[in-house]
Amino acid sequence: MGAVDRLKGLLPPGAAALLAACGDGVTQVRLRVGRPVQVCMGRGGEALSDEPLERAALERILAALMEYSVYARQDELDQGFFTLDDGSRVGVCGRMVGDGTRFRMDGIGSACLRVARPVAGCASGLLAHIAPSKGVLRSTLLLSPPGLGKTTMLRDIARQLSDDGLCVAMADERHELAACHMGVPTLDVGLRTDVMDGCPRDRAIARMLRSMAPQVVVADEIGGAEDALALADAARCGAAIMASAHAASLGEAQSRPNLRSVLEAGVVALVALLGPAPGMVRELWRRADGEGVTAWRRA
Repeated sequence: MGAVDRLKGLLPPGAAALLAACGDGVTQVRLRVGRPVQVCMGRGGEALSDEPLERAALERILAALMEYSVYARQDELDQGFFTLDDGSRVGVCGRMVGDGTRFRMDGIGSACLRVARPVAGCASGLLAHIAPSKGVLRSTLLLSPPGLGKTTMLRDIARQLSDDGLCVAMADERHELAACHMGVPTLDVGLRTDVMDGCPRDRAIARMLRSMAPQVVVADEIGGAEDALALADAARCGAAIMASAHAASLGEAQSRPNLRSVLEAGVVALVALLGPAPGMVRELWRRADGEGVTAWRRA
């Protein structure tokens, strides 16, 4: 059962009816104690329930989504989210307690369910630039603000490359790309894709380079120095890189030291800026051959 269908059975009746009336276009459901349930849809649409959500209702909903194993999810909660079996992510906010170095989620006041909805074929247009001819594969970085389909696009890139005959290694730290259950993907990520699930991206990439001989390495939402080093190492080993990161423009990505190192070290040859709607490509940039790795031109 998908995340939205599960939520319909957990919400108070009025909010559940509202969610059902919104149909298949739901992208997020936001739950806040003492305020209406907010249902977000594509292209900025939204709907609000008539009644505020009570704390007891939020606690009951979250407990059910976590299959009544809150303790087992504590490490995820401390990072501000947990992931459902279908790859949908539930972000949480509330009271954090700690000693200055380690903080733990102690009380949740609001949650945001971001619906994972695989869209087979959504990356086909972009793949014409990533793999323009047989034997040519351009390492690619997807950029966009949150909510514009980076993970969906990256998943479909991996699926299509894998089904076309390439061995793909996927570092799925937050369980969103493949939604593995006991190490086995529940979402279609391709016939020849191996997934390292729940492991920090840099460590997952290093392990798979040693053990799985990948032709393509896939990593979602990169940003740390360790990510940049791991991807550079994968590129040196001859793997093509398919990755995504949060940034509203190429210039913004270049202003962030770790992403700048990915762009300037020759790790990727193509940058796709997604938007204005999910699944769309707004800008495409290609590293200019013969002009150094820091020269980028609009494709």
